[in-house]
Amino acid sequence: MSRGPEHPLIIRTGEIEDSGELSRLYRSLTRGHLTRLAPGAVVDTAAFDSLSLDEQFLTRVAAVSPRLHSGEVMSHWAAAALWRLPLVGEWPEFVDVTAPAHASRRSTTVLRRHRRPLVESGWRLEGLPVTTLAETVIDIARVAPFATAVAMGDAALWRHEHPRNAAALAGVSRQQLERVWAGGGERRGLARARRVLDFIDGRADRPGESLSRVTMHLLGVPAPVLQHRLVTPLGKVYYLDFYWPEFDIGGDFDGRIKYTDPAFRGGRSADEVVYDEKVREDDVRLMVSGYGRWDYTVAGSRQLMAERLRRIGLRW
Repeated sequence: MSRGPEHPLIIRTGEIEDSGELSRLYRSLTRGHLTRLAPGAVVDTAAFDSLSLDEQFLTRVAAVSPRLHSGEVMSHWAAAALWRLPLVGEWPEFVDVTAPAHASRRSTTVLRRHRRPLVESGWRLEGLPVTTLAETVIDIARVAPFATAVAMGDAALWRHEHPRNAAALAGVSRQQLERVWAGGGERRGLARARRVLDFIDGRADRPGESLSRVTMHLLGVPAPVLQHRLVTPLGKVYYLDFYWPEFDIGGDFDGRIKYTDPAFRGGRSADEVVYDEKVREDDVRLMVSGYGRWDYTVAGSRQLMAERLRRIGLRW
């Protein structure tokens, strides 16, 4: 086993030699001031709770990493987090690793081991061995809920097709995904992965759009055109997340991040974003027969999505 990468929050109890310090640490654990993420790895509870859910899971991955053995690589959910793929749903409380097919070590309370030969190998992220992005997407497609797998697959394709807008995050081509799907030795979950591969689309650039598409699909809604281009009489160009040409109806996923995350505001204040979005909506409504917007609550609910789409004139 390796020592694992350094992490500012993780305290490795095996490295503490002072018995008095160890006693204080165990008292803090008992009182809830410290949280154990893995055997021999604890964190300050308040500091851990202040992290985003993504950061919490990455901290858990780092805490577990010294328990990897030779030939094992981070995979599935752990690899998805390391590749910074967006999550629809919740991160697990265990960490996935993939071991060689002949390996005999079993899963533990913190490590879930998979055994199979890798289609591709040799990649490292943040000092850890990890499955390639293509293999990670296929692994998730094998085991995860459909919406979760679609959101990650959409994001990986979108990053490949829009590298300038991907903030240096790695993407993957459809050809790479197909090669991994066809070349894997494991048959379990292959049909589930095929369904995901046939559905993902590199034009969906946010997980809320992916979740919306899945909910529409489950409702039997006609597949929309994604990122439909509109040009106003004054020459302004807008892109609708969803557009149904047979109804001349458009829709947009409108997540809170657009208003709260500086990376999405483009130097504008939240008030300026709200105003610009209002102008955009007014312009769009003049150019289509029906238009609607929705957030995550609607995107993940069949009932609410059906009501919203019927209200703007969509019929199926």
